[in-house]
Amino acid sequence: MNIRLAVTDDLNNIAEVYRYNHINTYKGMLSDKYLSHLTLDYCRDKWKKYIEDTKKRIWVAYEADIFLGFVAGMEDSELPDTWYLDSLHVTEGARGKGIGTALIKIIGKYANENNYAKMSICIVQGNDSASNLYKKLGAEHFSYFYDDFCGTVSDSEKLLWRDLKIFE
Repeated sequence: MNIRLAVTDDLNNIAEVYRYNHINTYKGMLSDKYLSHLTLDYCRDKWKKYIEDTKKRIWVAYEADIFLGFVAGMEDSELPDTWYLDSLHVTEGARGKGIGTALIKIIGKYANENNYAKMSICIVQGNDSASNLYKKLGAEHFSYFYDDFCGTVSDSEKLLWRDLKIFE
């Protein structure tokens, strides 16, 4: 498996897995109105802006030419000295093979090497598989809050890795 920083040529793969996973993971948790606005064009534009922003990072995972998933991050806007794991998505066929774990370790290593003290992630309550993975890898509960997805409010939880040395 090869994990590297994303480039513009990765946008279609990133947009497709992001859209597919959001629609299938959050059906019943977030409104149909919110999920229906996630067109491929919208998703491509969202991640294109992310790639172009020098303060944000996206890593992609491939096996040969097969796209497996991505992880994205940026500085946490609420907590000082904290890197925010903004998005983690693995293709359906690659799940359960350690891809998500490898991507989390890459972004955690980046945060540690760039002198961040902590790393955070926010999850929609009910996304238990994600919550379980993050906690298994050392994240702990930080806070509960209401999140707004384009007018759709959800119960969410912020998790925190307090010691990034685990990613060395």
